[in-house]
Parts: sequence; structure tokens; C-alpha cells
Amino acid sequence: MSKILCIVNNKGGVGKTHTVFHLAGALSDVGLRVLVVDLDAQVNLTRLFLKQLNRPTIYDVLVDQIELARAVQLTATKNVDVAPADSRMNRLGYALQDEQDQHIRLDTAIRERQQQPNPYDVVLLDCPPNLDIHTTNALCAADSVVIPMEADQFSVDGLQQLLALIGQMQQVNRRLVVEGVLISLYNSRRSIEQTIATTLRMSAGIPVLDVYIKNSARYRESITARQPITHYKPGSEQAAAFERLAGHLTHDASRAAGQPQEAPIAYARHD
Repeated sequence: MSKILCIVNNKGGVGKTHTVFHLAGALSDVGLRVLVVDLDAQVNLTRLFLKQLNRPTIYDVLVDQIELARAVQLTATKNVDVAPADSRMNRLGYALQDEQDQHIRLDTAIRERQQQPNPYDVVLLDCPPNLDIHTTNALCAADSVVIPMEADQFSVDGLQQLLALIGQMQQVNRRLVVEGVLISLYNSRRSIEQTIATTLRMSAGIPVLDVYIKNSARYRESITARQPITHYKPGSEQAAAFERLAGHLTHDASRAAGQPQEAPIAYARHD
């Protein structure tokens, strides 16, 4: 069964888009068919995968309710397709403000696509750094959530607001579970980052994934080259980290889909 994974944080610059980009590459390496959905008007994920943006985009799917398949485009990465965004996503809230189904349109579109031939094994949702209608649509559609964040105090301070929204969305989407926090752009040489990462791991109710995405020159170079790190520098520490993350998130994909969860916040179990 497929898995729909939401990558979200209301703080910008924490590596959400890069996480989706590199994770898609790692998932494709093991033969999984991946759809990445860009929900951010900044279209950074779209630019990483596509040299030229063509319409329709995910905006047309959400506002005009065209079939998701019409917006999907092939990428240079084998087994990875993208539903691109465009700048009109800035006015998504205004466009949908009078629609009763405004928060579940993405869920409807993905479910309809997945019922067609050749469904995707994994759908990755890249959210903008806010908690508005883009994010609520993603949370209503997802089976699980990963929260990329830096190991700094500002990121920790903003975590509770995001977890509160996730708890609310679980009342609408009973499948939704929190996989955990993903420490990104990690620098183990800075003692404060080690301390905060350790604190997060020990905090009750806040699971932290056992994968650290360390910052490095080759990691940044792979973005410039527009290649997932597992393709740009296979065998590197960062590539291995995303391979572990891919395995961690997909080993129980069949469990994640269709299982009701209890309020207020349900966390994924990885026994």
C-alpha cells in the first residue's frame, strides 16, 4: 500500500524542500514510484526538479479541481514525478475561502489519482513555512508527518504551535501520525546543537528520528547541481543518512495507510 508523507514546519530555512528532494531520490533508488507535490508559492522544489514550468500546476488541481494527473510532470530522476507549484499559490486561501471542502481538496485529488492504474508508492508533500490552507490541505491528505528542524532554540520554541495544529487536523484525518522530528543542517561540532538535539530526544511526547542530516559542502553542491545527494555523491555520509531515512519511513507503509488514530496527537511506532 502507498504512503503519503507530509514534510512540514512553520519555520523557514530548516531544510523542508531539500529533505523532500533528497528523500525522493533515495526512495527512487530502491525502485519506489514517487510523486512529489510542491505546495509552496516560492516553487523551490519545482525548480529543483524542472528546468521549465508548464501549466497546469497544483494550483489548478486545488482551485479548478482538474485531475491531478494533468498537472504531474516527469523529472530527470528515475521513478520520480512532480506536481509543480506556481506563484498563484500565494492566493490559494482567497481562492478557496468560500468552498466548504477547502481543506480536503488535496486529499480528494490524491485519493482519486491513487485509485487509477499505476498508483505511486510514496507521495511527498512539501509545505510552505506557515500554517495556512496549504498546510491544512497537506495534513488532511497525509498518512504521516516529518518535521525537519535545526537544533536551535528558535526551532524548539515554535514546535508546540505546529504540534497543536497537527493535533487539530487529526480530528479530521484519523490516519495521521507524527513520524517525528528530523534534525537537519546539523553541525555536531557545535555543543549547543548537541545539547538541544539530546534534549529533544529526551522530551516526552516529541519523537526524534534516529537520522541526522549534517551540513556539508557536498550537500550544498548537490542542490546547485540539482541532483539528489544519493545520485550526486553516492556513498557519502549524507547519502547514507537519506537512505536510512527512506528505509525508516517506508518499512511499515502498509501500517500507516488507513489506520485510525486517537487524539490529541498520535505518533508513529517504529518497533
